[in-house]
Amino acid sequence: MNKTRKEKFQDFILASLRQIVKVWMRFDAKTTYTLNDGFDFKRKEPYVILGNHTFLFDVIHIQKHLKINPYSISSQTLFAKQPTKFLFTKIAHAIPKSKGTSDIGAVKTIFKTVKRGYPILIFPEGDTTFFGETNYIEESTYKLIKKLKIDVVTCTFRGGFLTRPRWSTARRRKRQVHLEYNIAIKKEEIESMSVEEVGERIKTYLYNNDYDYQRSHMIKRPSNHLAEGFDNVVYACPECEALNSIISYKNTIKCTSCNTVGKMNDYGFIEGFTYDNLVDWNNFQKPLSHKLLDTEFESEAILYHADYNTGKKKRVKVGKIVLKYKDKQFEISGASKENIPFEDIKNPILTLRRMFNFTYKGKSYIFKLEKHVMAFLRVVQEKY
Repeated sequence: MNKTRKEKFQDFILASLRQIVKVWMRFDAKTTYTLNDGFDFKRKEPYVILGNHTFLFDVIHIQKHLKINPYSISSQTLFAKQPTKFLFTKIAHAIPKSKGTSDIGAVKTIFKTVKRGYPILIFPEGDTTFFGETNYIEESTYKLIKKLKIDVVTCTFRGGFLTRPRWSTARRRKRQVHLEYNIAIKKEEIESMSVEEVGERIKTYLYNNDYDYQRSHMIKRPSNHLAEGFDNVVYACPECEALNSIISYKNTIKCTSCNTVGKMNDYGFIEGFTYDNLVDWNNFQKPLSHKLLDTEFESEAILYHADYNTGKKKRVKVGKIVLKYKDKQFEISGASKENIPFEDIKNPILTLRRMFNFTYKGKSYIFKLEKHVMAFLRVVQEKY
């Protein structure tokens, strides 16, 4: 199938910008590469490339050396606001998809895109890790791969999370990331494999714990604000099990309940608390999520409503509000006043660093929170 006129234009623009992008990405992070199983950046045959989602610009790093720019499967939220709306509709190859739900329209577009000769880029976790470990992957991804019947390439990012922690408000210096490309499944194998076998193979290749990688490499990434934003992803103190008691400032972490004080060092490890890393800290706090249901907490926020159901995807700002959790419902006050019971909430997710999203009675809500980001997500769902 021939490329469309728009695709030819986008290919020309992307090729023209390639060197500029490479220079820009050098400032983002120093990257090194390993290519295994005969994978070649100049490959022309269509394939699916999967990456573990670790930091903001991994979607650019993964494809900056590829001769044919793939179509990336991207959250529909990126198509509803500028400047990402312009980038993803006019410049980059992208296919919008609803996060956390099946999207028949996106699947049909993927098949047509492969027939036109393009690779498909998917970050199957659907969300950048908050804790540094490869996350949950939807089974629908494995089913899609089995139906496509093309080679499956994995790109495993190591060091990406500690280079740019998703929760962090500050940039680290001396950022380094290693990318390992593998042909995880050849197209000749896929037909004889079950969906479960496809899933296990992919999970094995994509899995990464950035703290394990760091222990063996000990890359120094200094900053004067290493801990800021940390309190948005932890909600339980490992010393006293108090909830929503952690605060952070510059490189310091403190529990306001038991007064334990620690810090984050230049290597990304936590000093002064039981757990020196976020993977173990999250494994401790996640079973306590049910206790959050019996608490009350709130945050100032900016509320937006989004419309993803029309051809012109858009996001509308409502204004400043206070979002409060109490008794299995969210209470909104300020520019909007509303009580939202949990039983009617669908598809709650976090996007970017502190954007809390869900659908309620067919309307999309987006809250740009000031604090307690992970706590708001965990009271209503525990998958991520």
